[in-house]
Amino acid sequence: MNWSEYDPLTATWNWLASIPHILTDPASPFWWPSIIVALLGLGVAAWATGMSLREVRREAMSCGGTRFWKQLPVDVGLMVVNSAIPFLAGPVLLLVSALGATFGYLLMAPVFGVPEPGARFDHPAAMVLAALVAFAMGDFALYWTHRIFHRFPLLWRAHKMHHVPEILTPFTAFRFWPHEQIVHIAASTFMNGLGLGLMTTMFGASVTPMTLLGVNAFSLVWNLAFAHLRHSHVALPFPRWLSHVLVSPHMHQVHHSVEERHHDRNYATVFALWDWIFGSLYIPHPKERFRFGVEEAAPEPAAVPATPR
Repeated sequence: MNWSEYDPLTATWNWLASIPHILTDPASPFWWPSIIVALLGLGVAAWATGMSLREVRREAMSCGGTRFWKQLPVDVGLMVVNSAIPFLAGPVLLLVSALGATFGYLLMAPVFGVPEPGARFDHPAAMVLAALVAFAMGDFALYWTHRIFHRFPLLWRAHKMHHVPEILTPFTAFRFWPHEQIVHIAASTFMNGLGLGLMTTMFGASVTPMTLLGVNAFSLVWNLAFAHLRHSHVALPFPRWLSHVLVSPHMHQVHHSVEERHHDRNYATVFALWDWIFGSLYIPHPKERFRFGVEEAAPEPAAVPATPR
């Protein structure tokens, strides 16, 4: 897609037409197999923590329904609005991805040479490696954009809305203002393109627009890997060694904790490696539980002037 082919009305229609397919489209975050896997995750959580399924279900629905129904329209509304970004900003995202791929090509071409026009990956291992590198680099970008939105007060004012809910649900994952979501998507798209540019040039292949904006197989796998439990009250842990590599649902719940000792921890979306490398990793005890939301700091009491003697 380029600007001459871009039609806002067609893009809007394609966006609206995609909404009814939220359960059947593999690119959708709520593709029905991912929901089934999340439900199976309840059983895994029960096994991992030694709790009964009834206890896990009680933990998952530990808060009152009033607050849930109050925040649900906001969460769902933002999810629907933000789902329009890839459609309405398609040419911009393609350009951002192409810039990343071009940069990767410029870095690798002096070492590996210029790929022949139209050359494709000729080995499954090369395709898997390229998809993994692109996915990991996109996740690396999400780590830093997430951390930056916590670091600077002006950006935190926007990101704070994501942390306000005291009840976490799978819809909380989409509770972002559109302008913040654009930053995350653009950064991830650039780094995804960069990863593809590096790998395709290394293997002597070329990058096409469909390669740039196609659904990454590892994204599909991650959506099936209990991703919906990240924003929930189901404290599903991973083995400690794996928690240094991948972010478990229990680890992401630390990030939403109101306790000050948990602040600025576990920014990563998929790979806990980033938190481990950059000093923000926190692996909770399997029995550790958290209270979610944003707790405003109480104002410091005014100083009482000393009484003259």
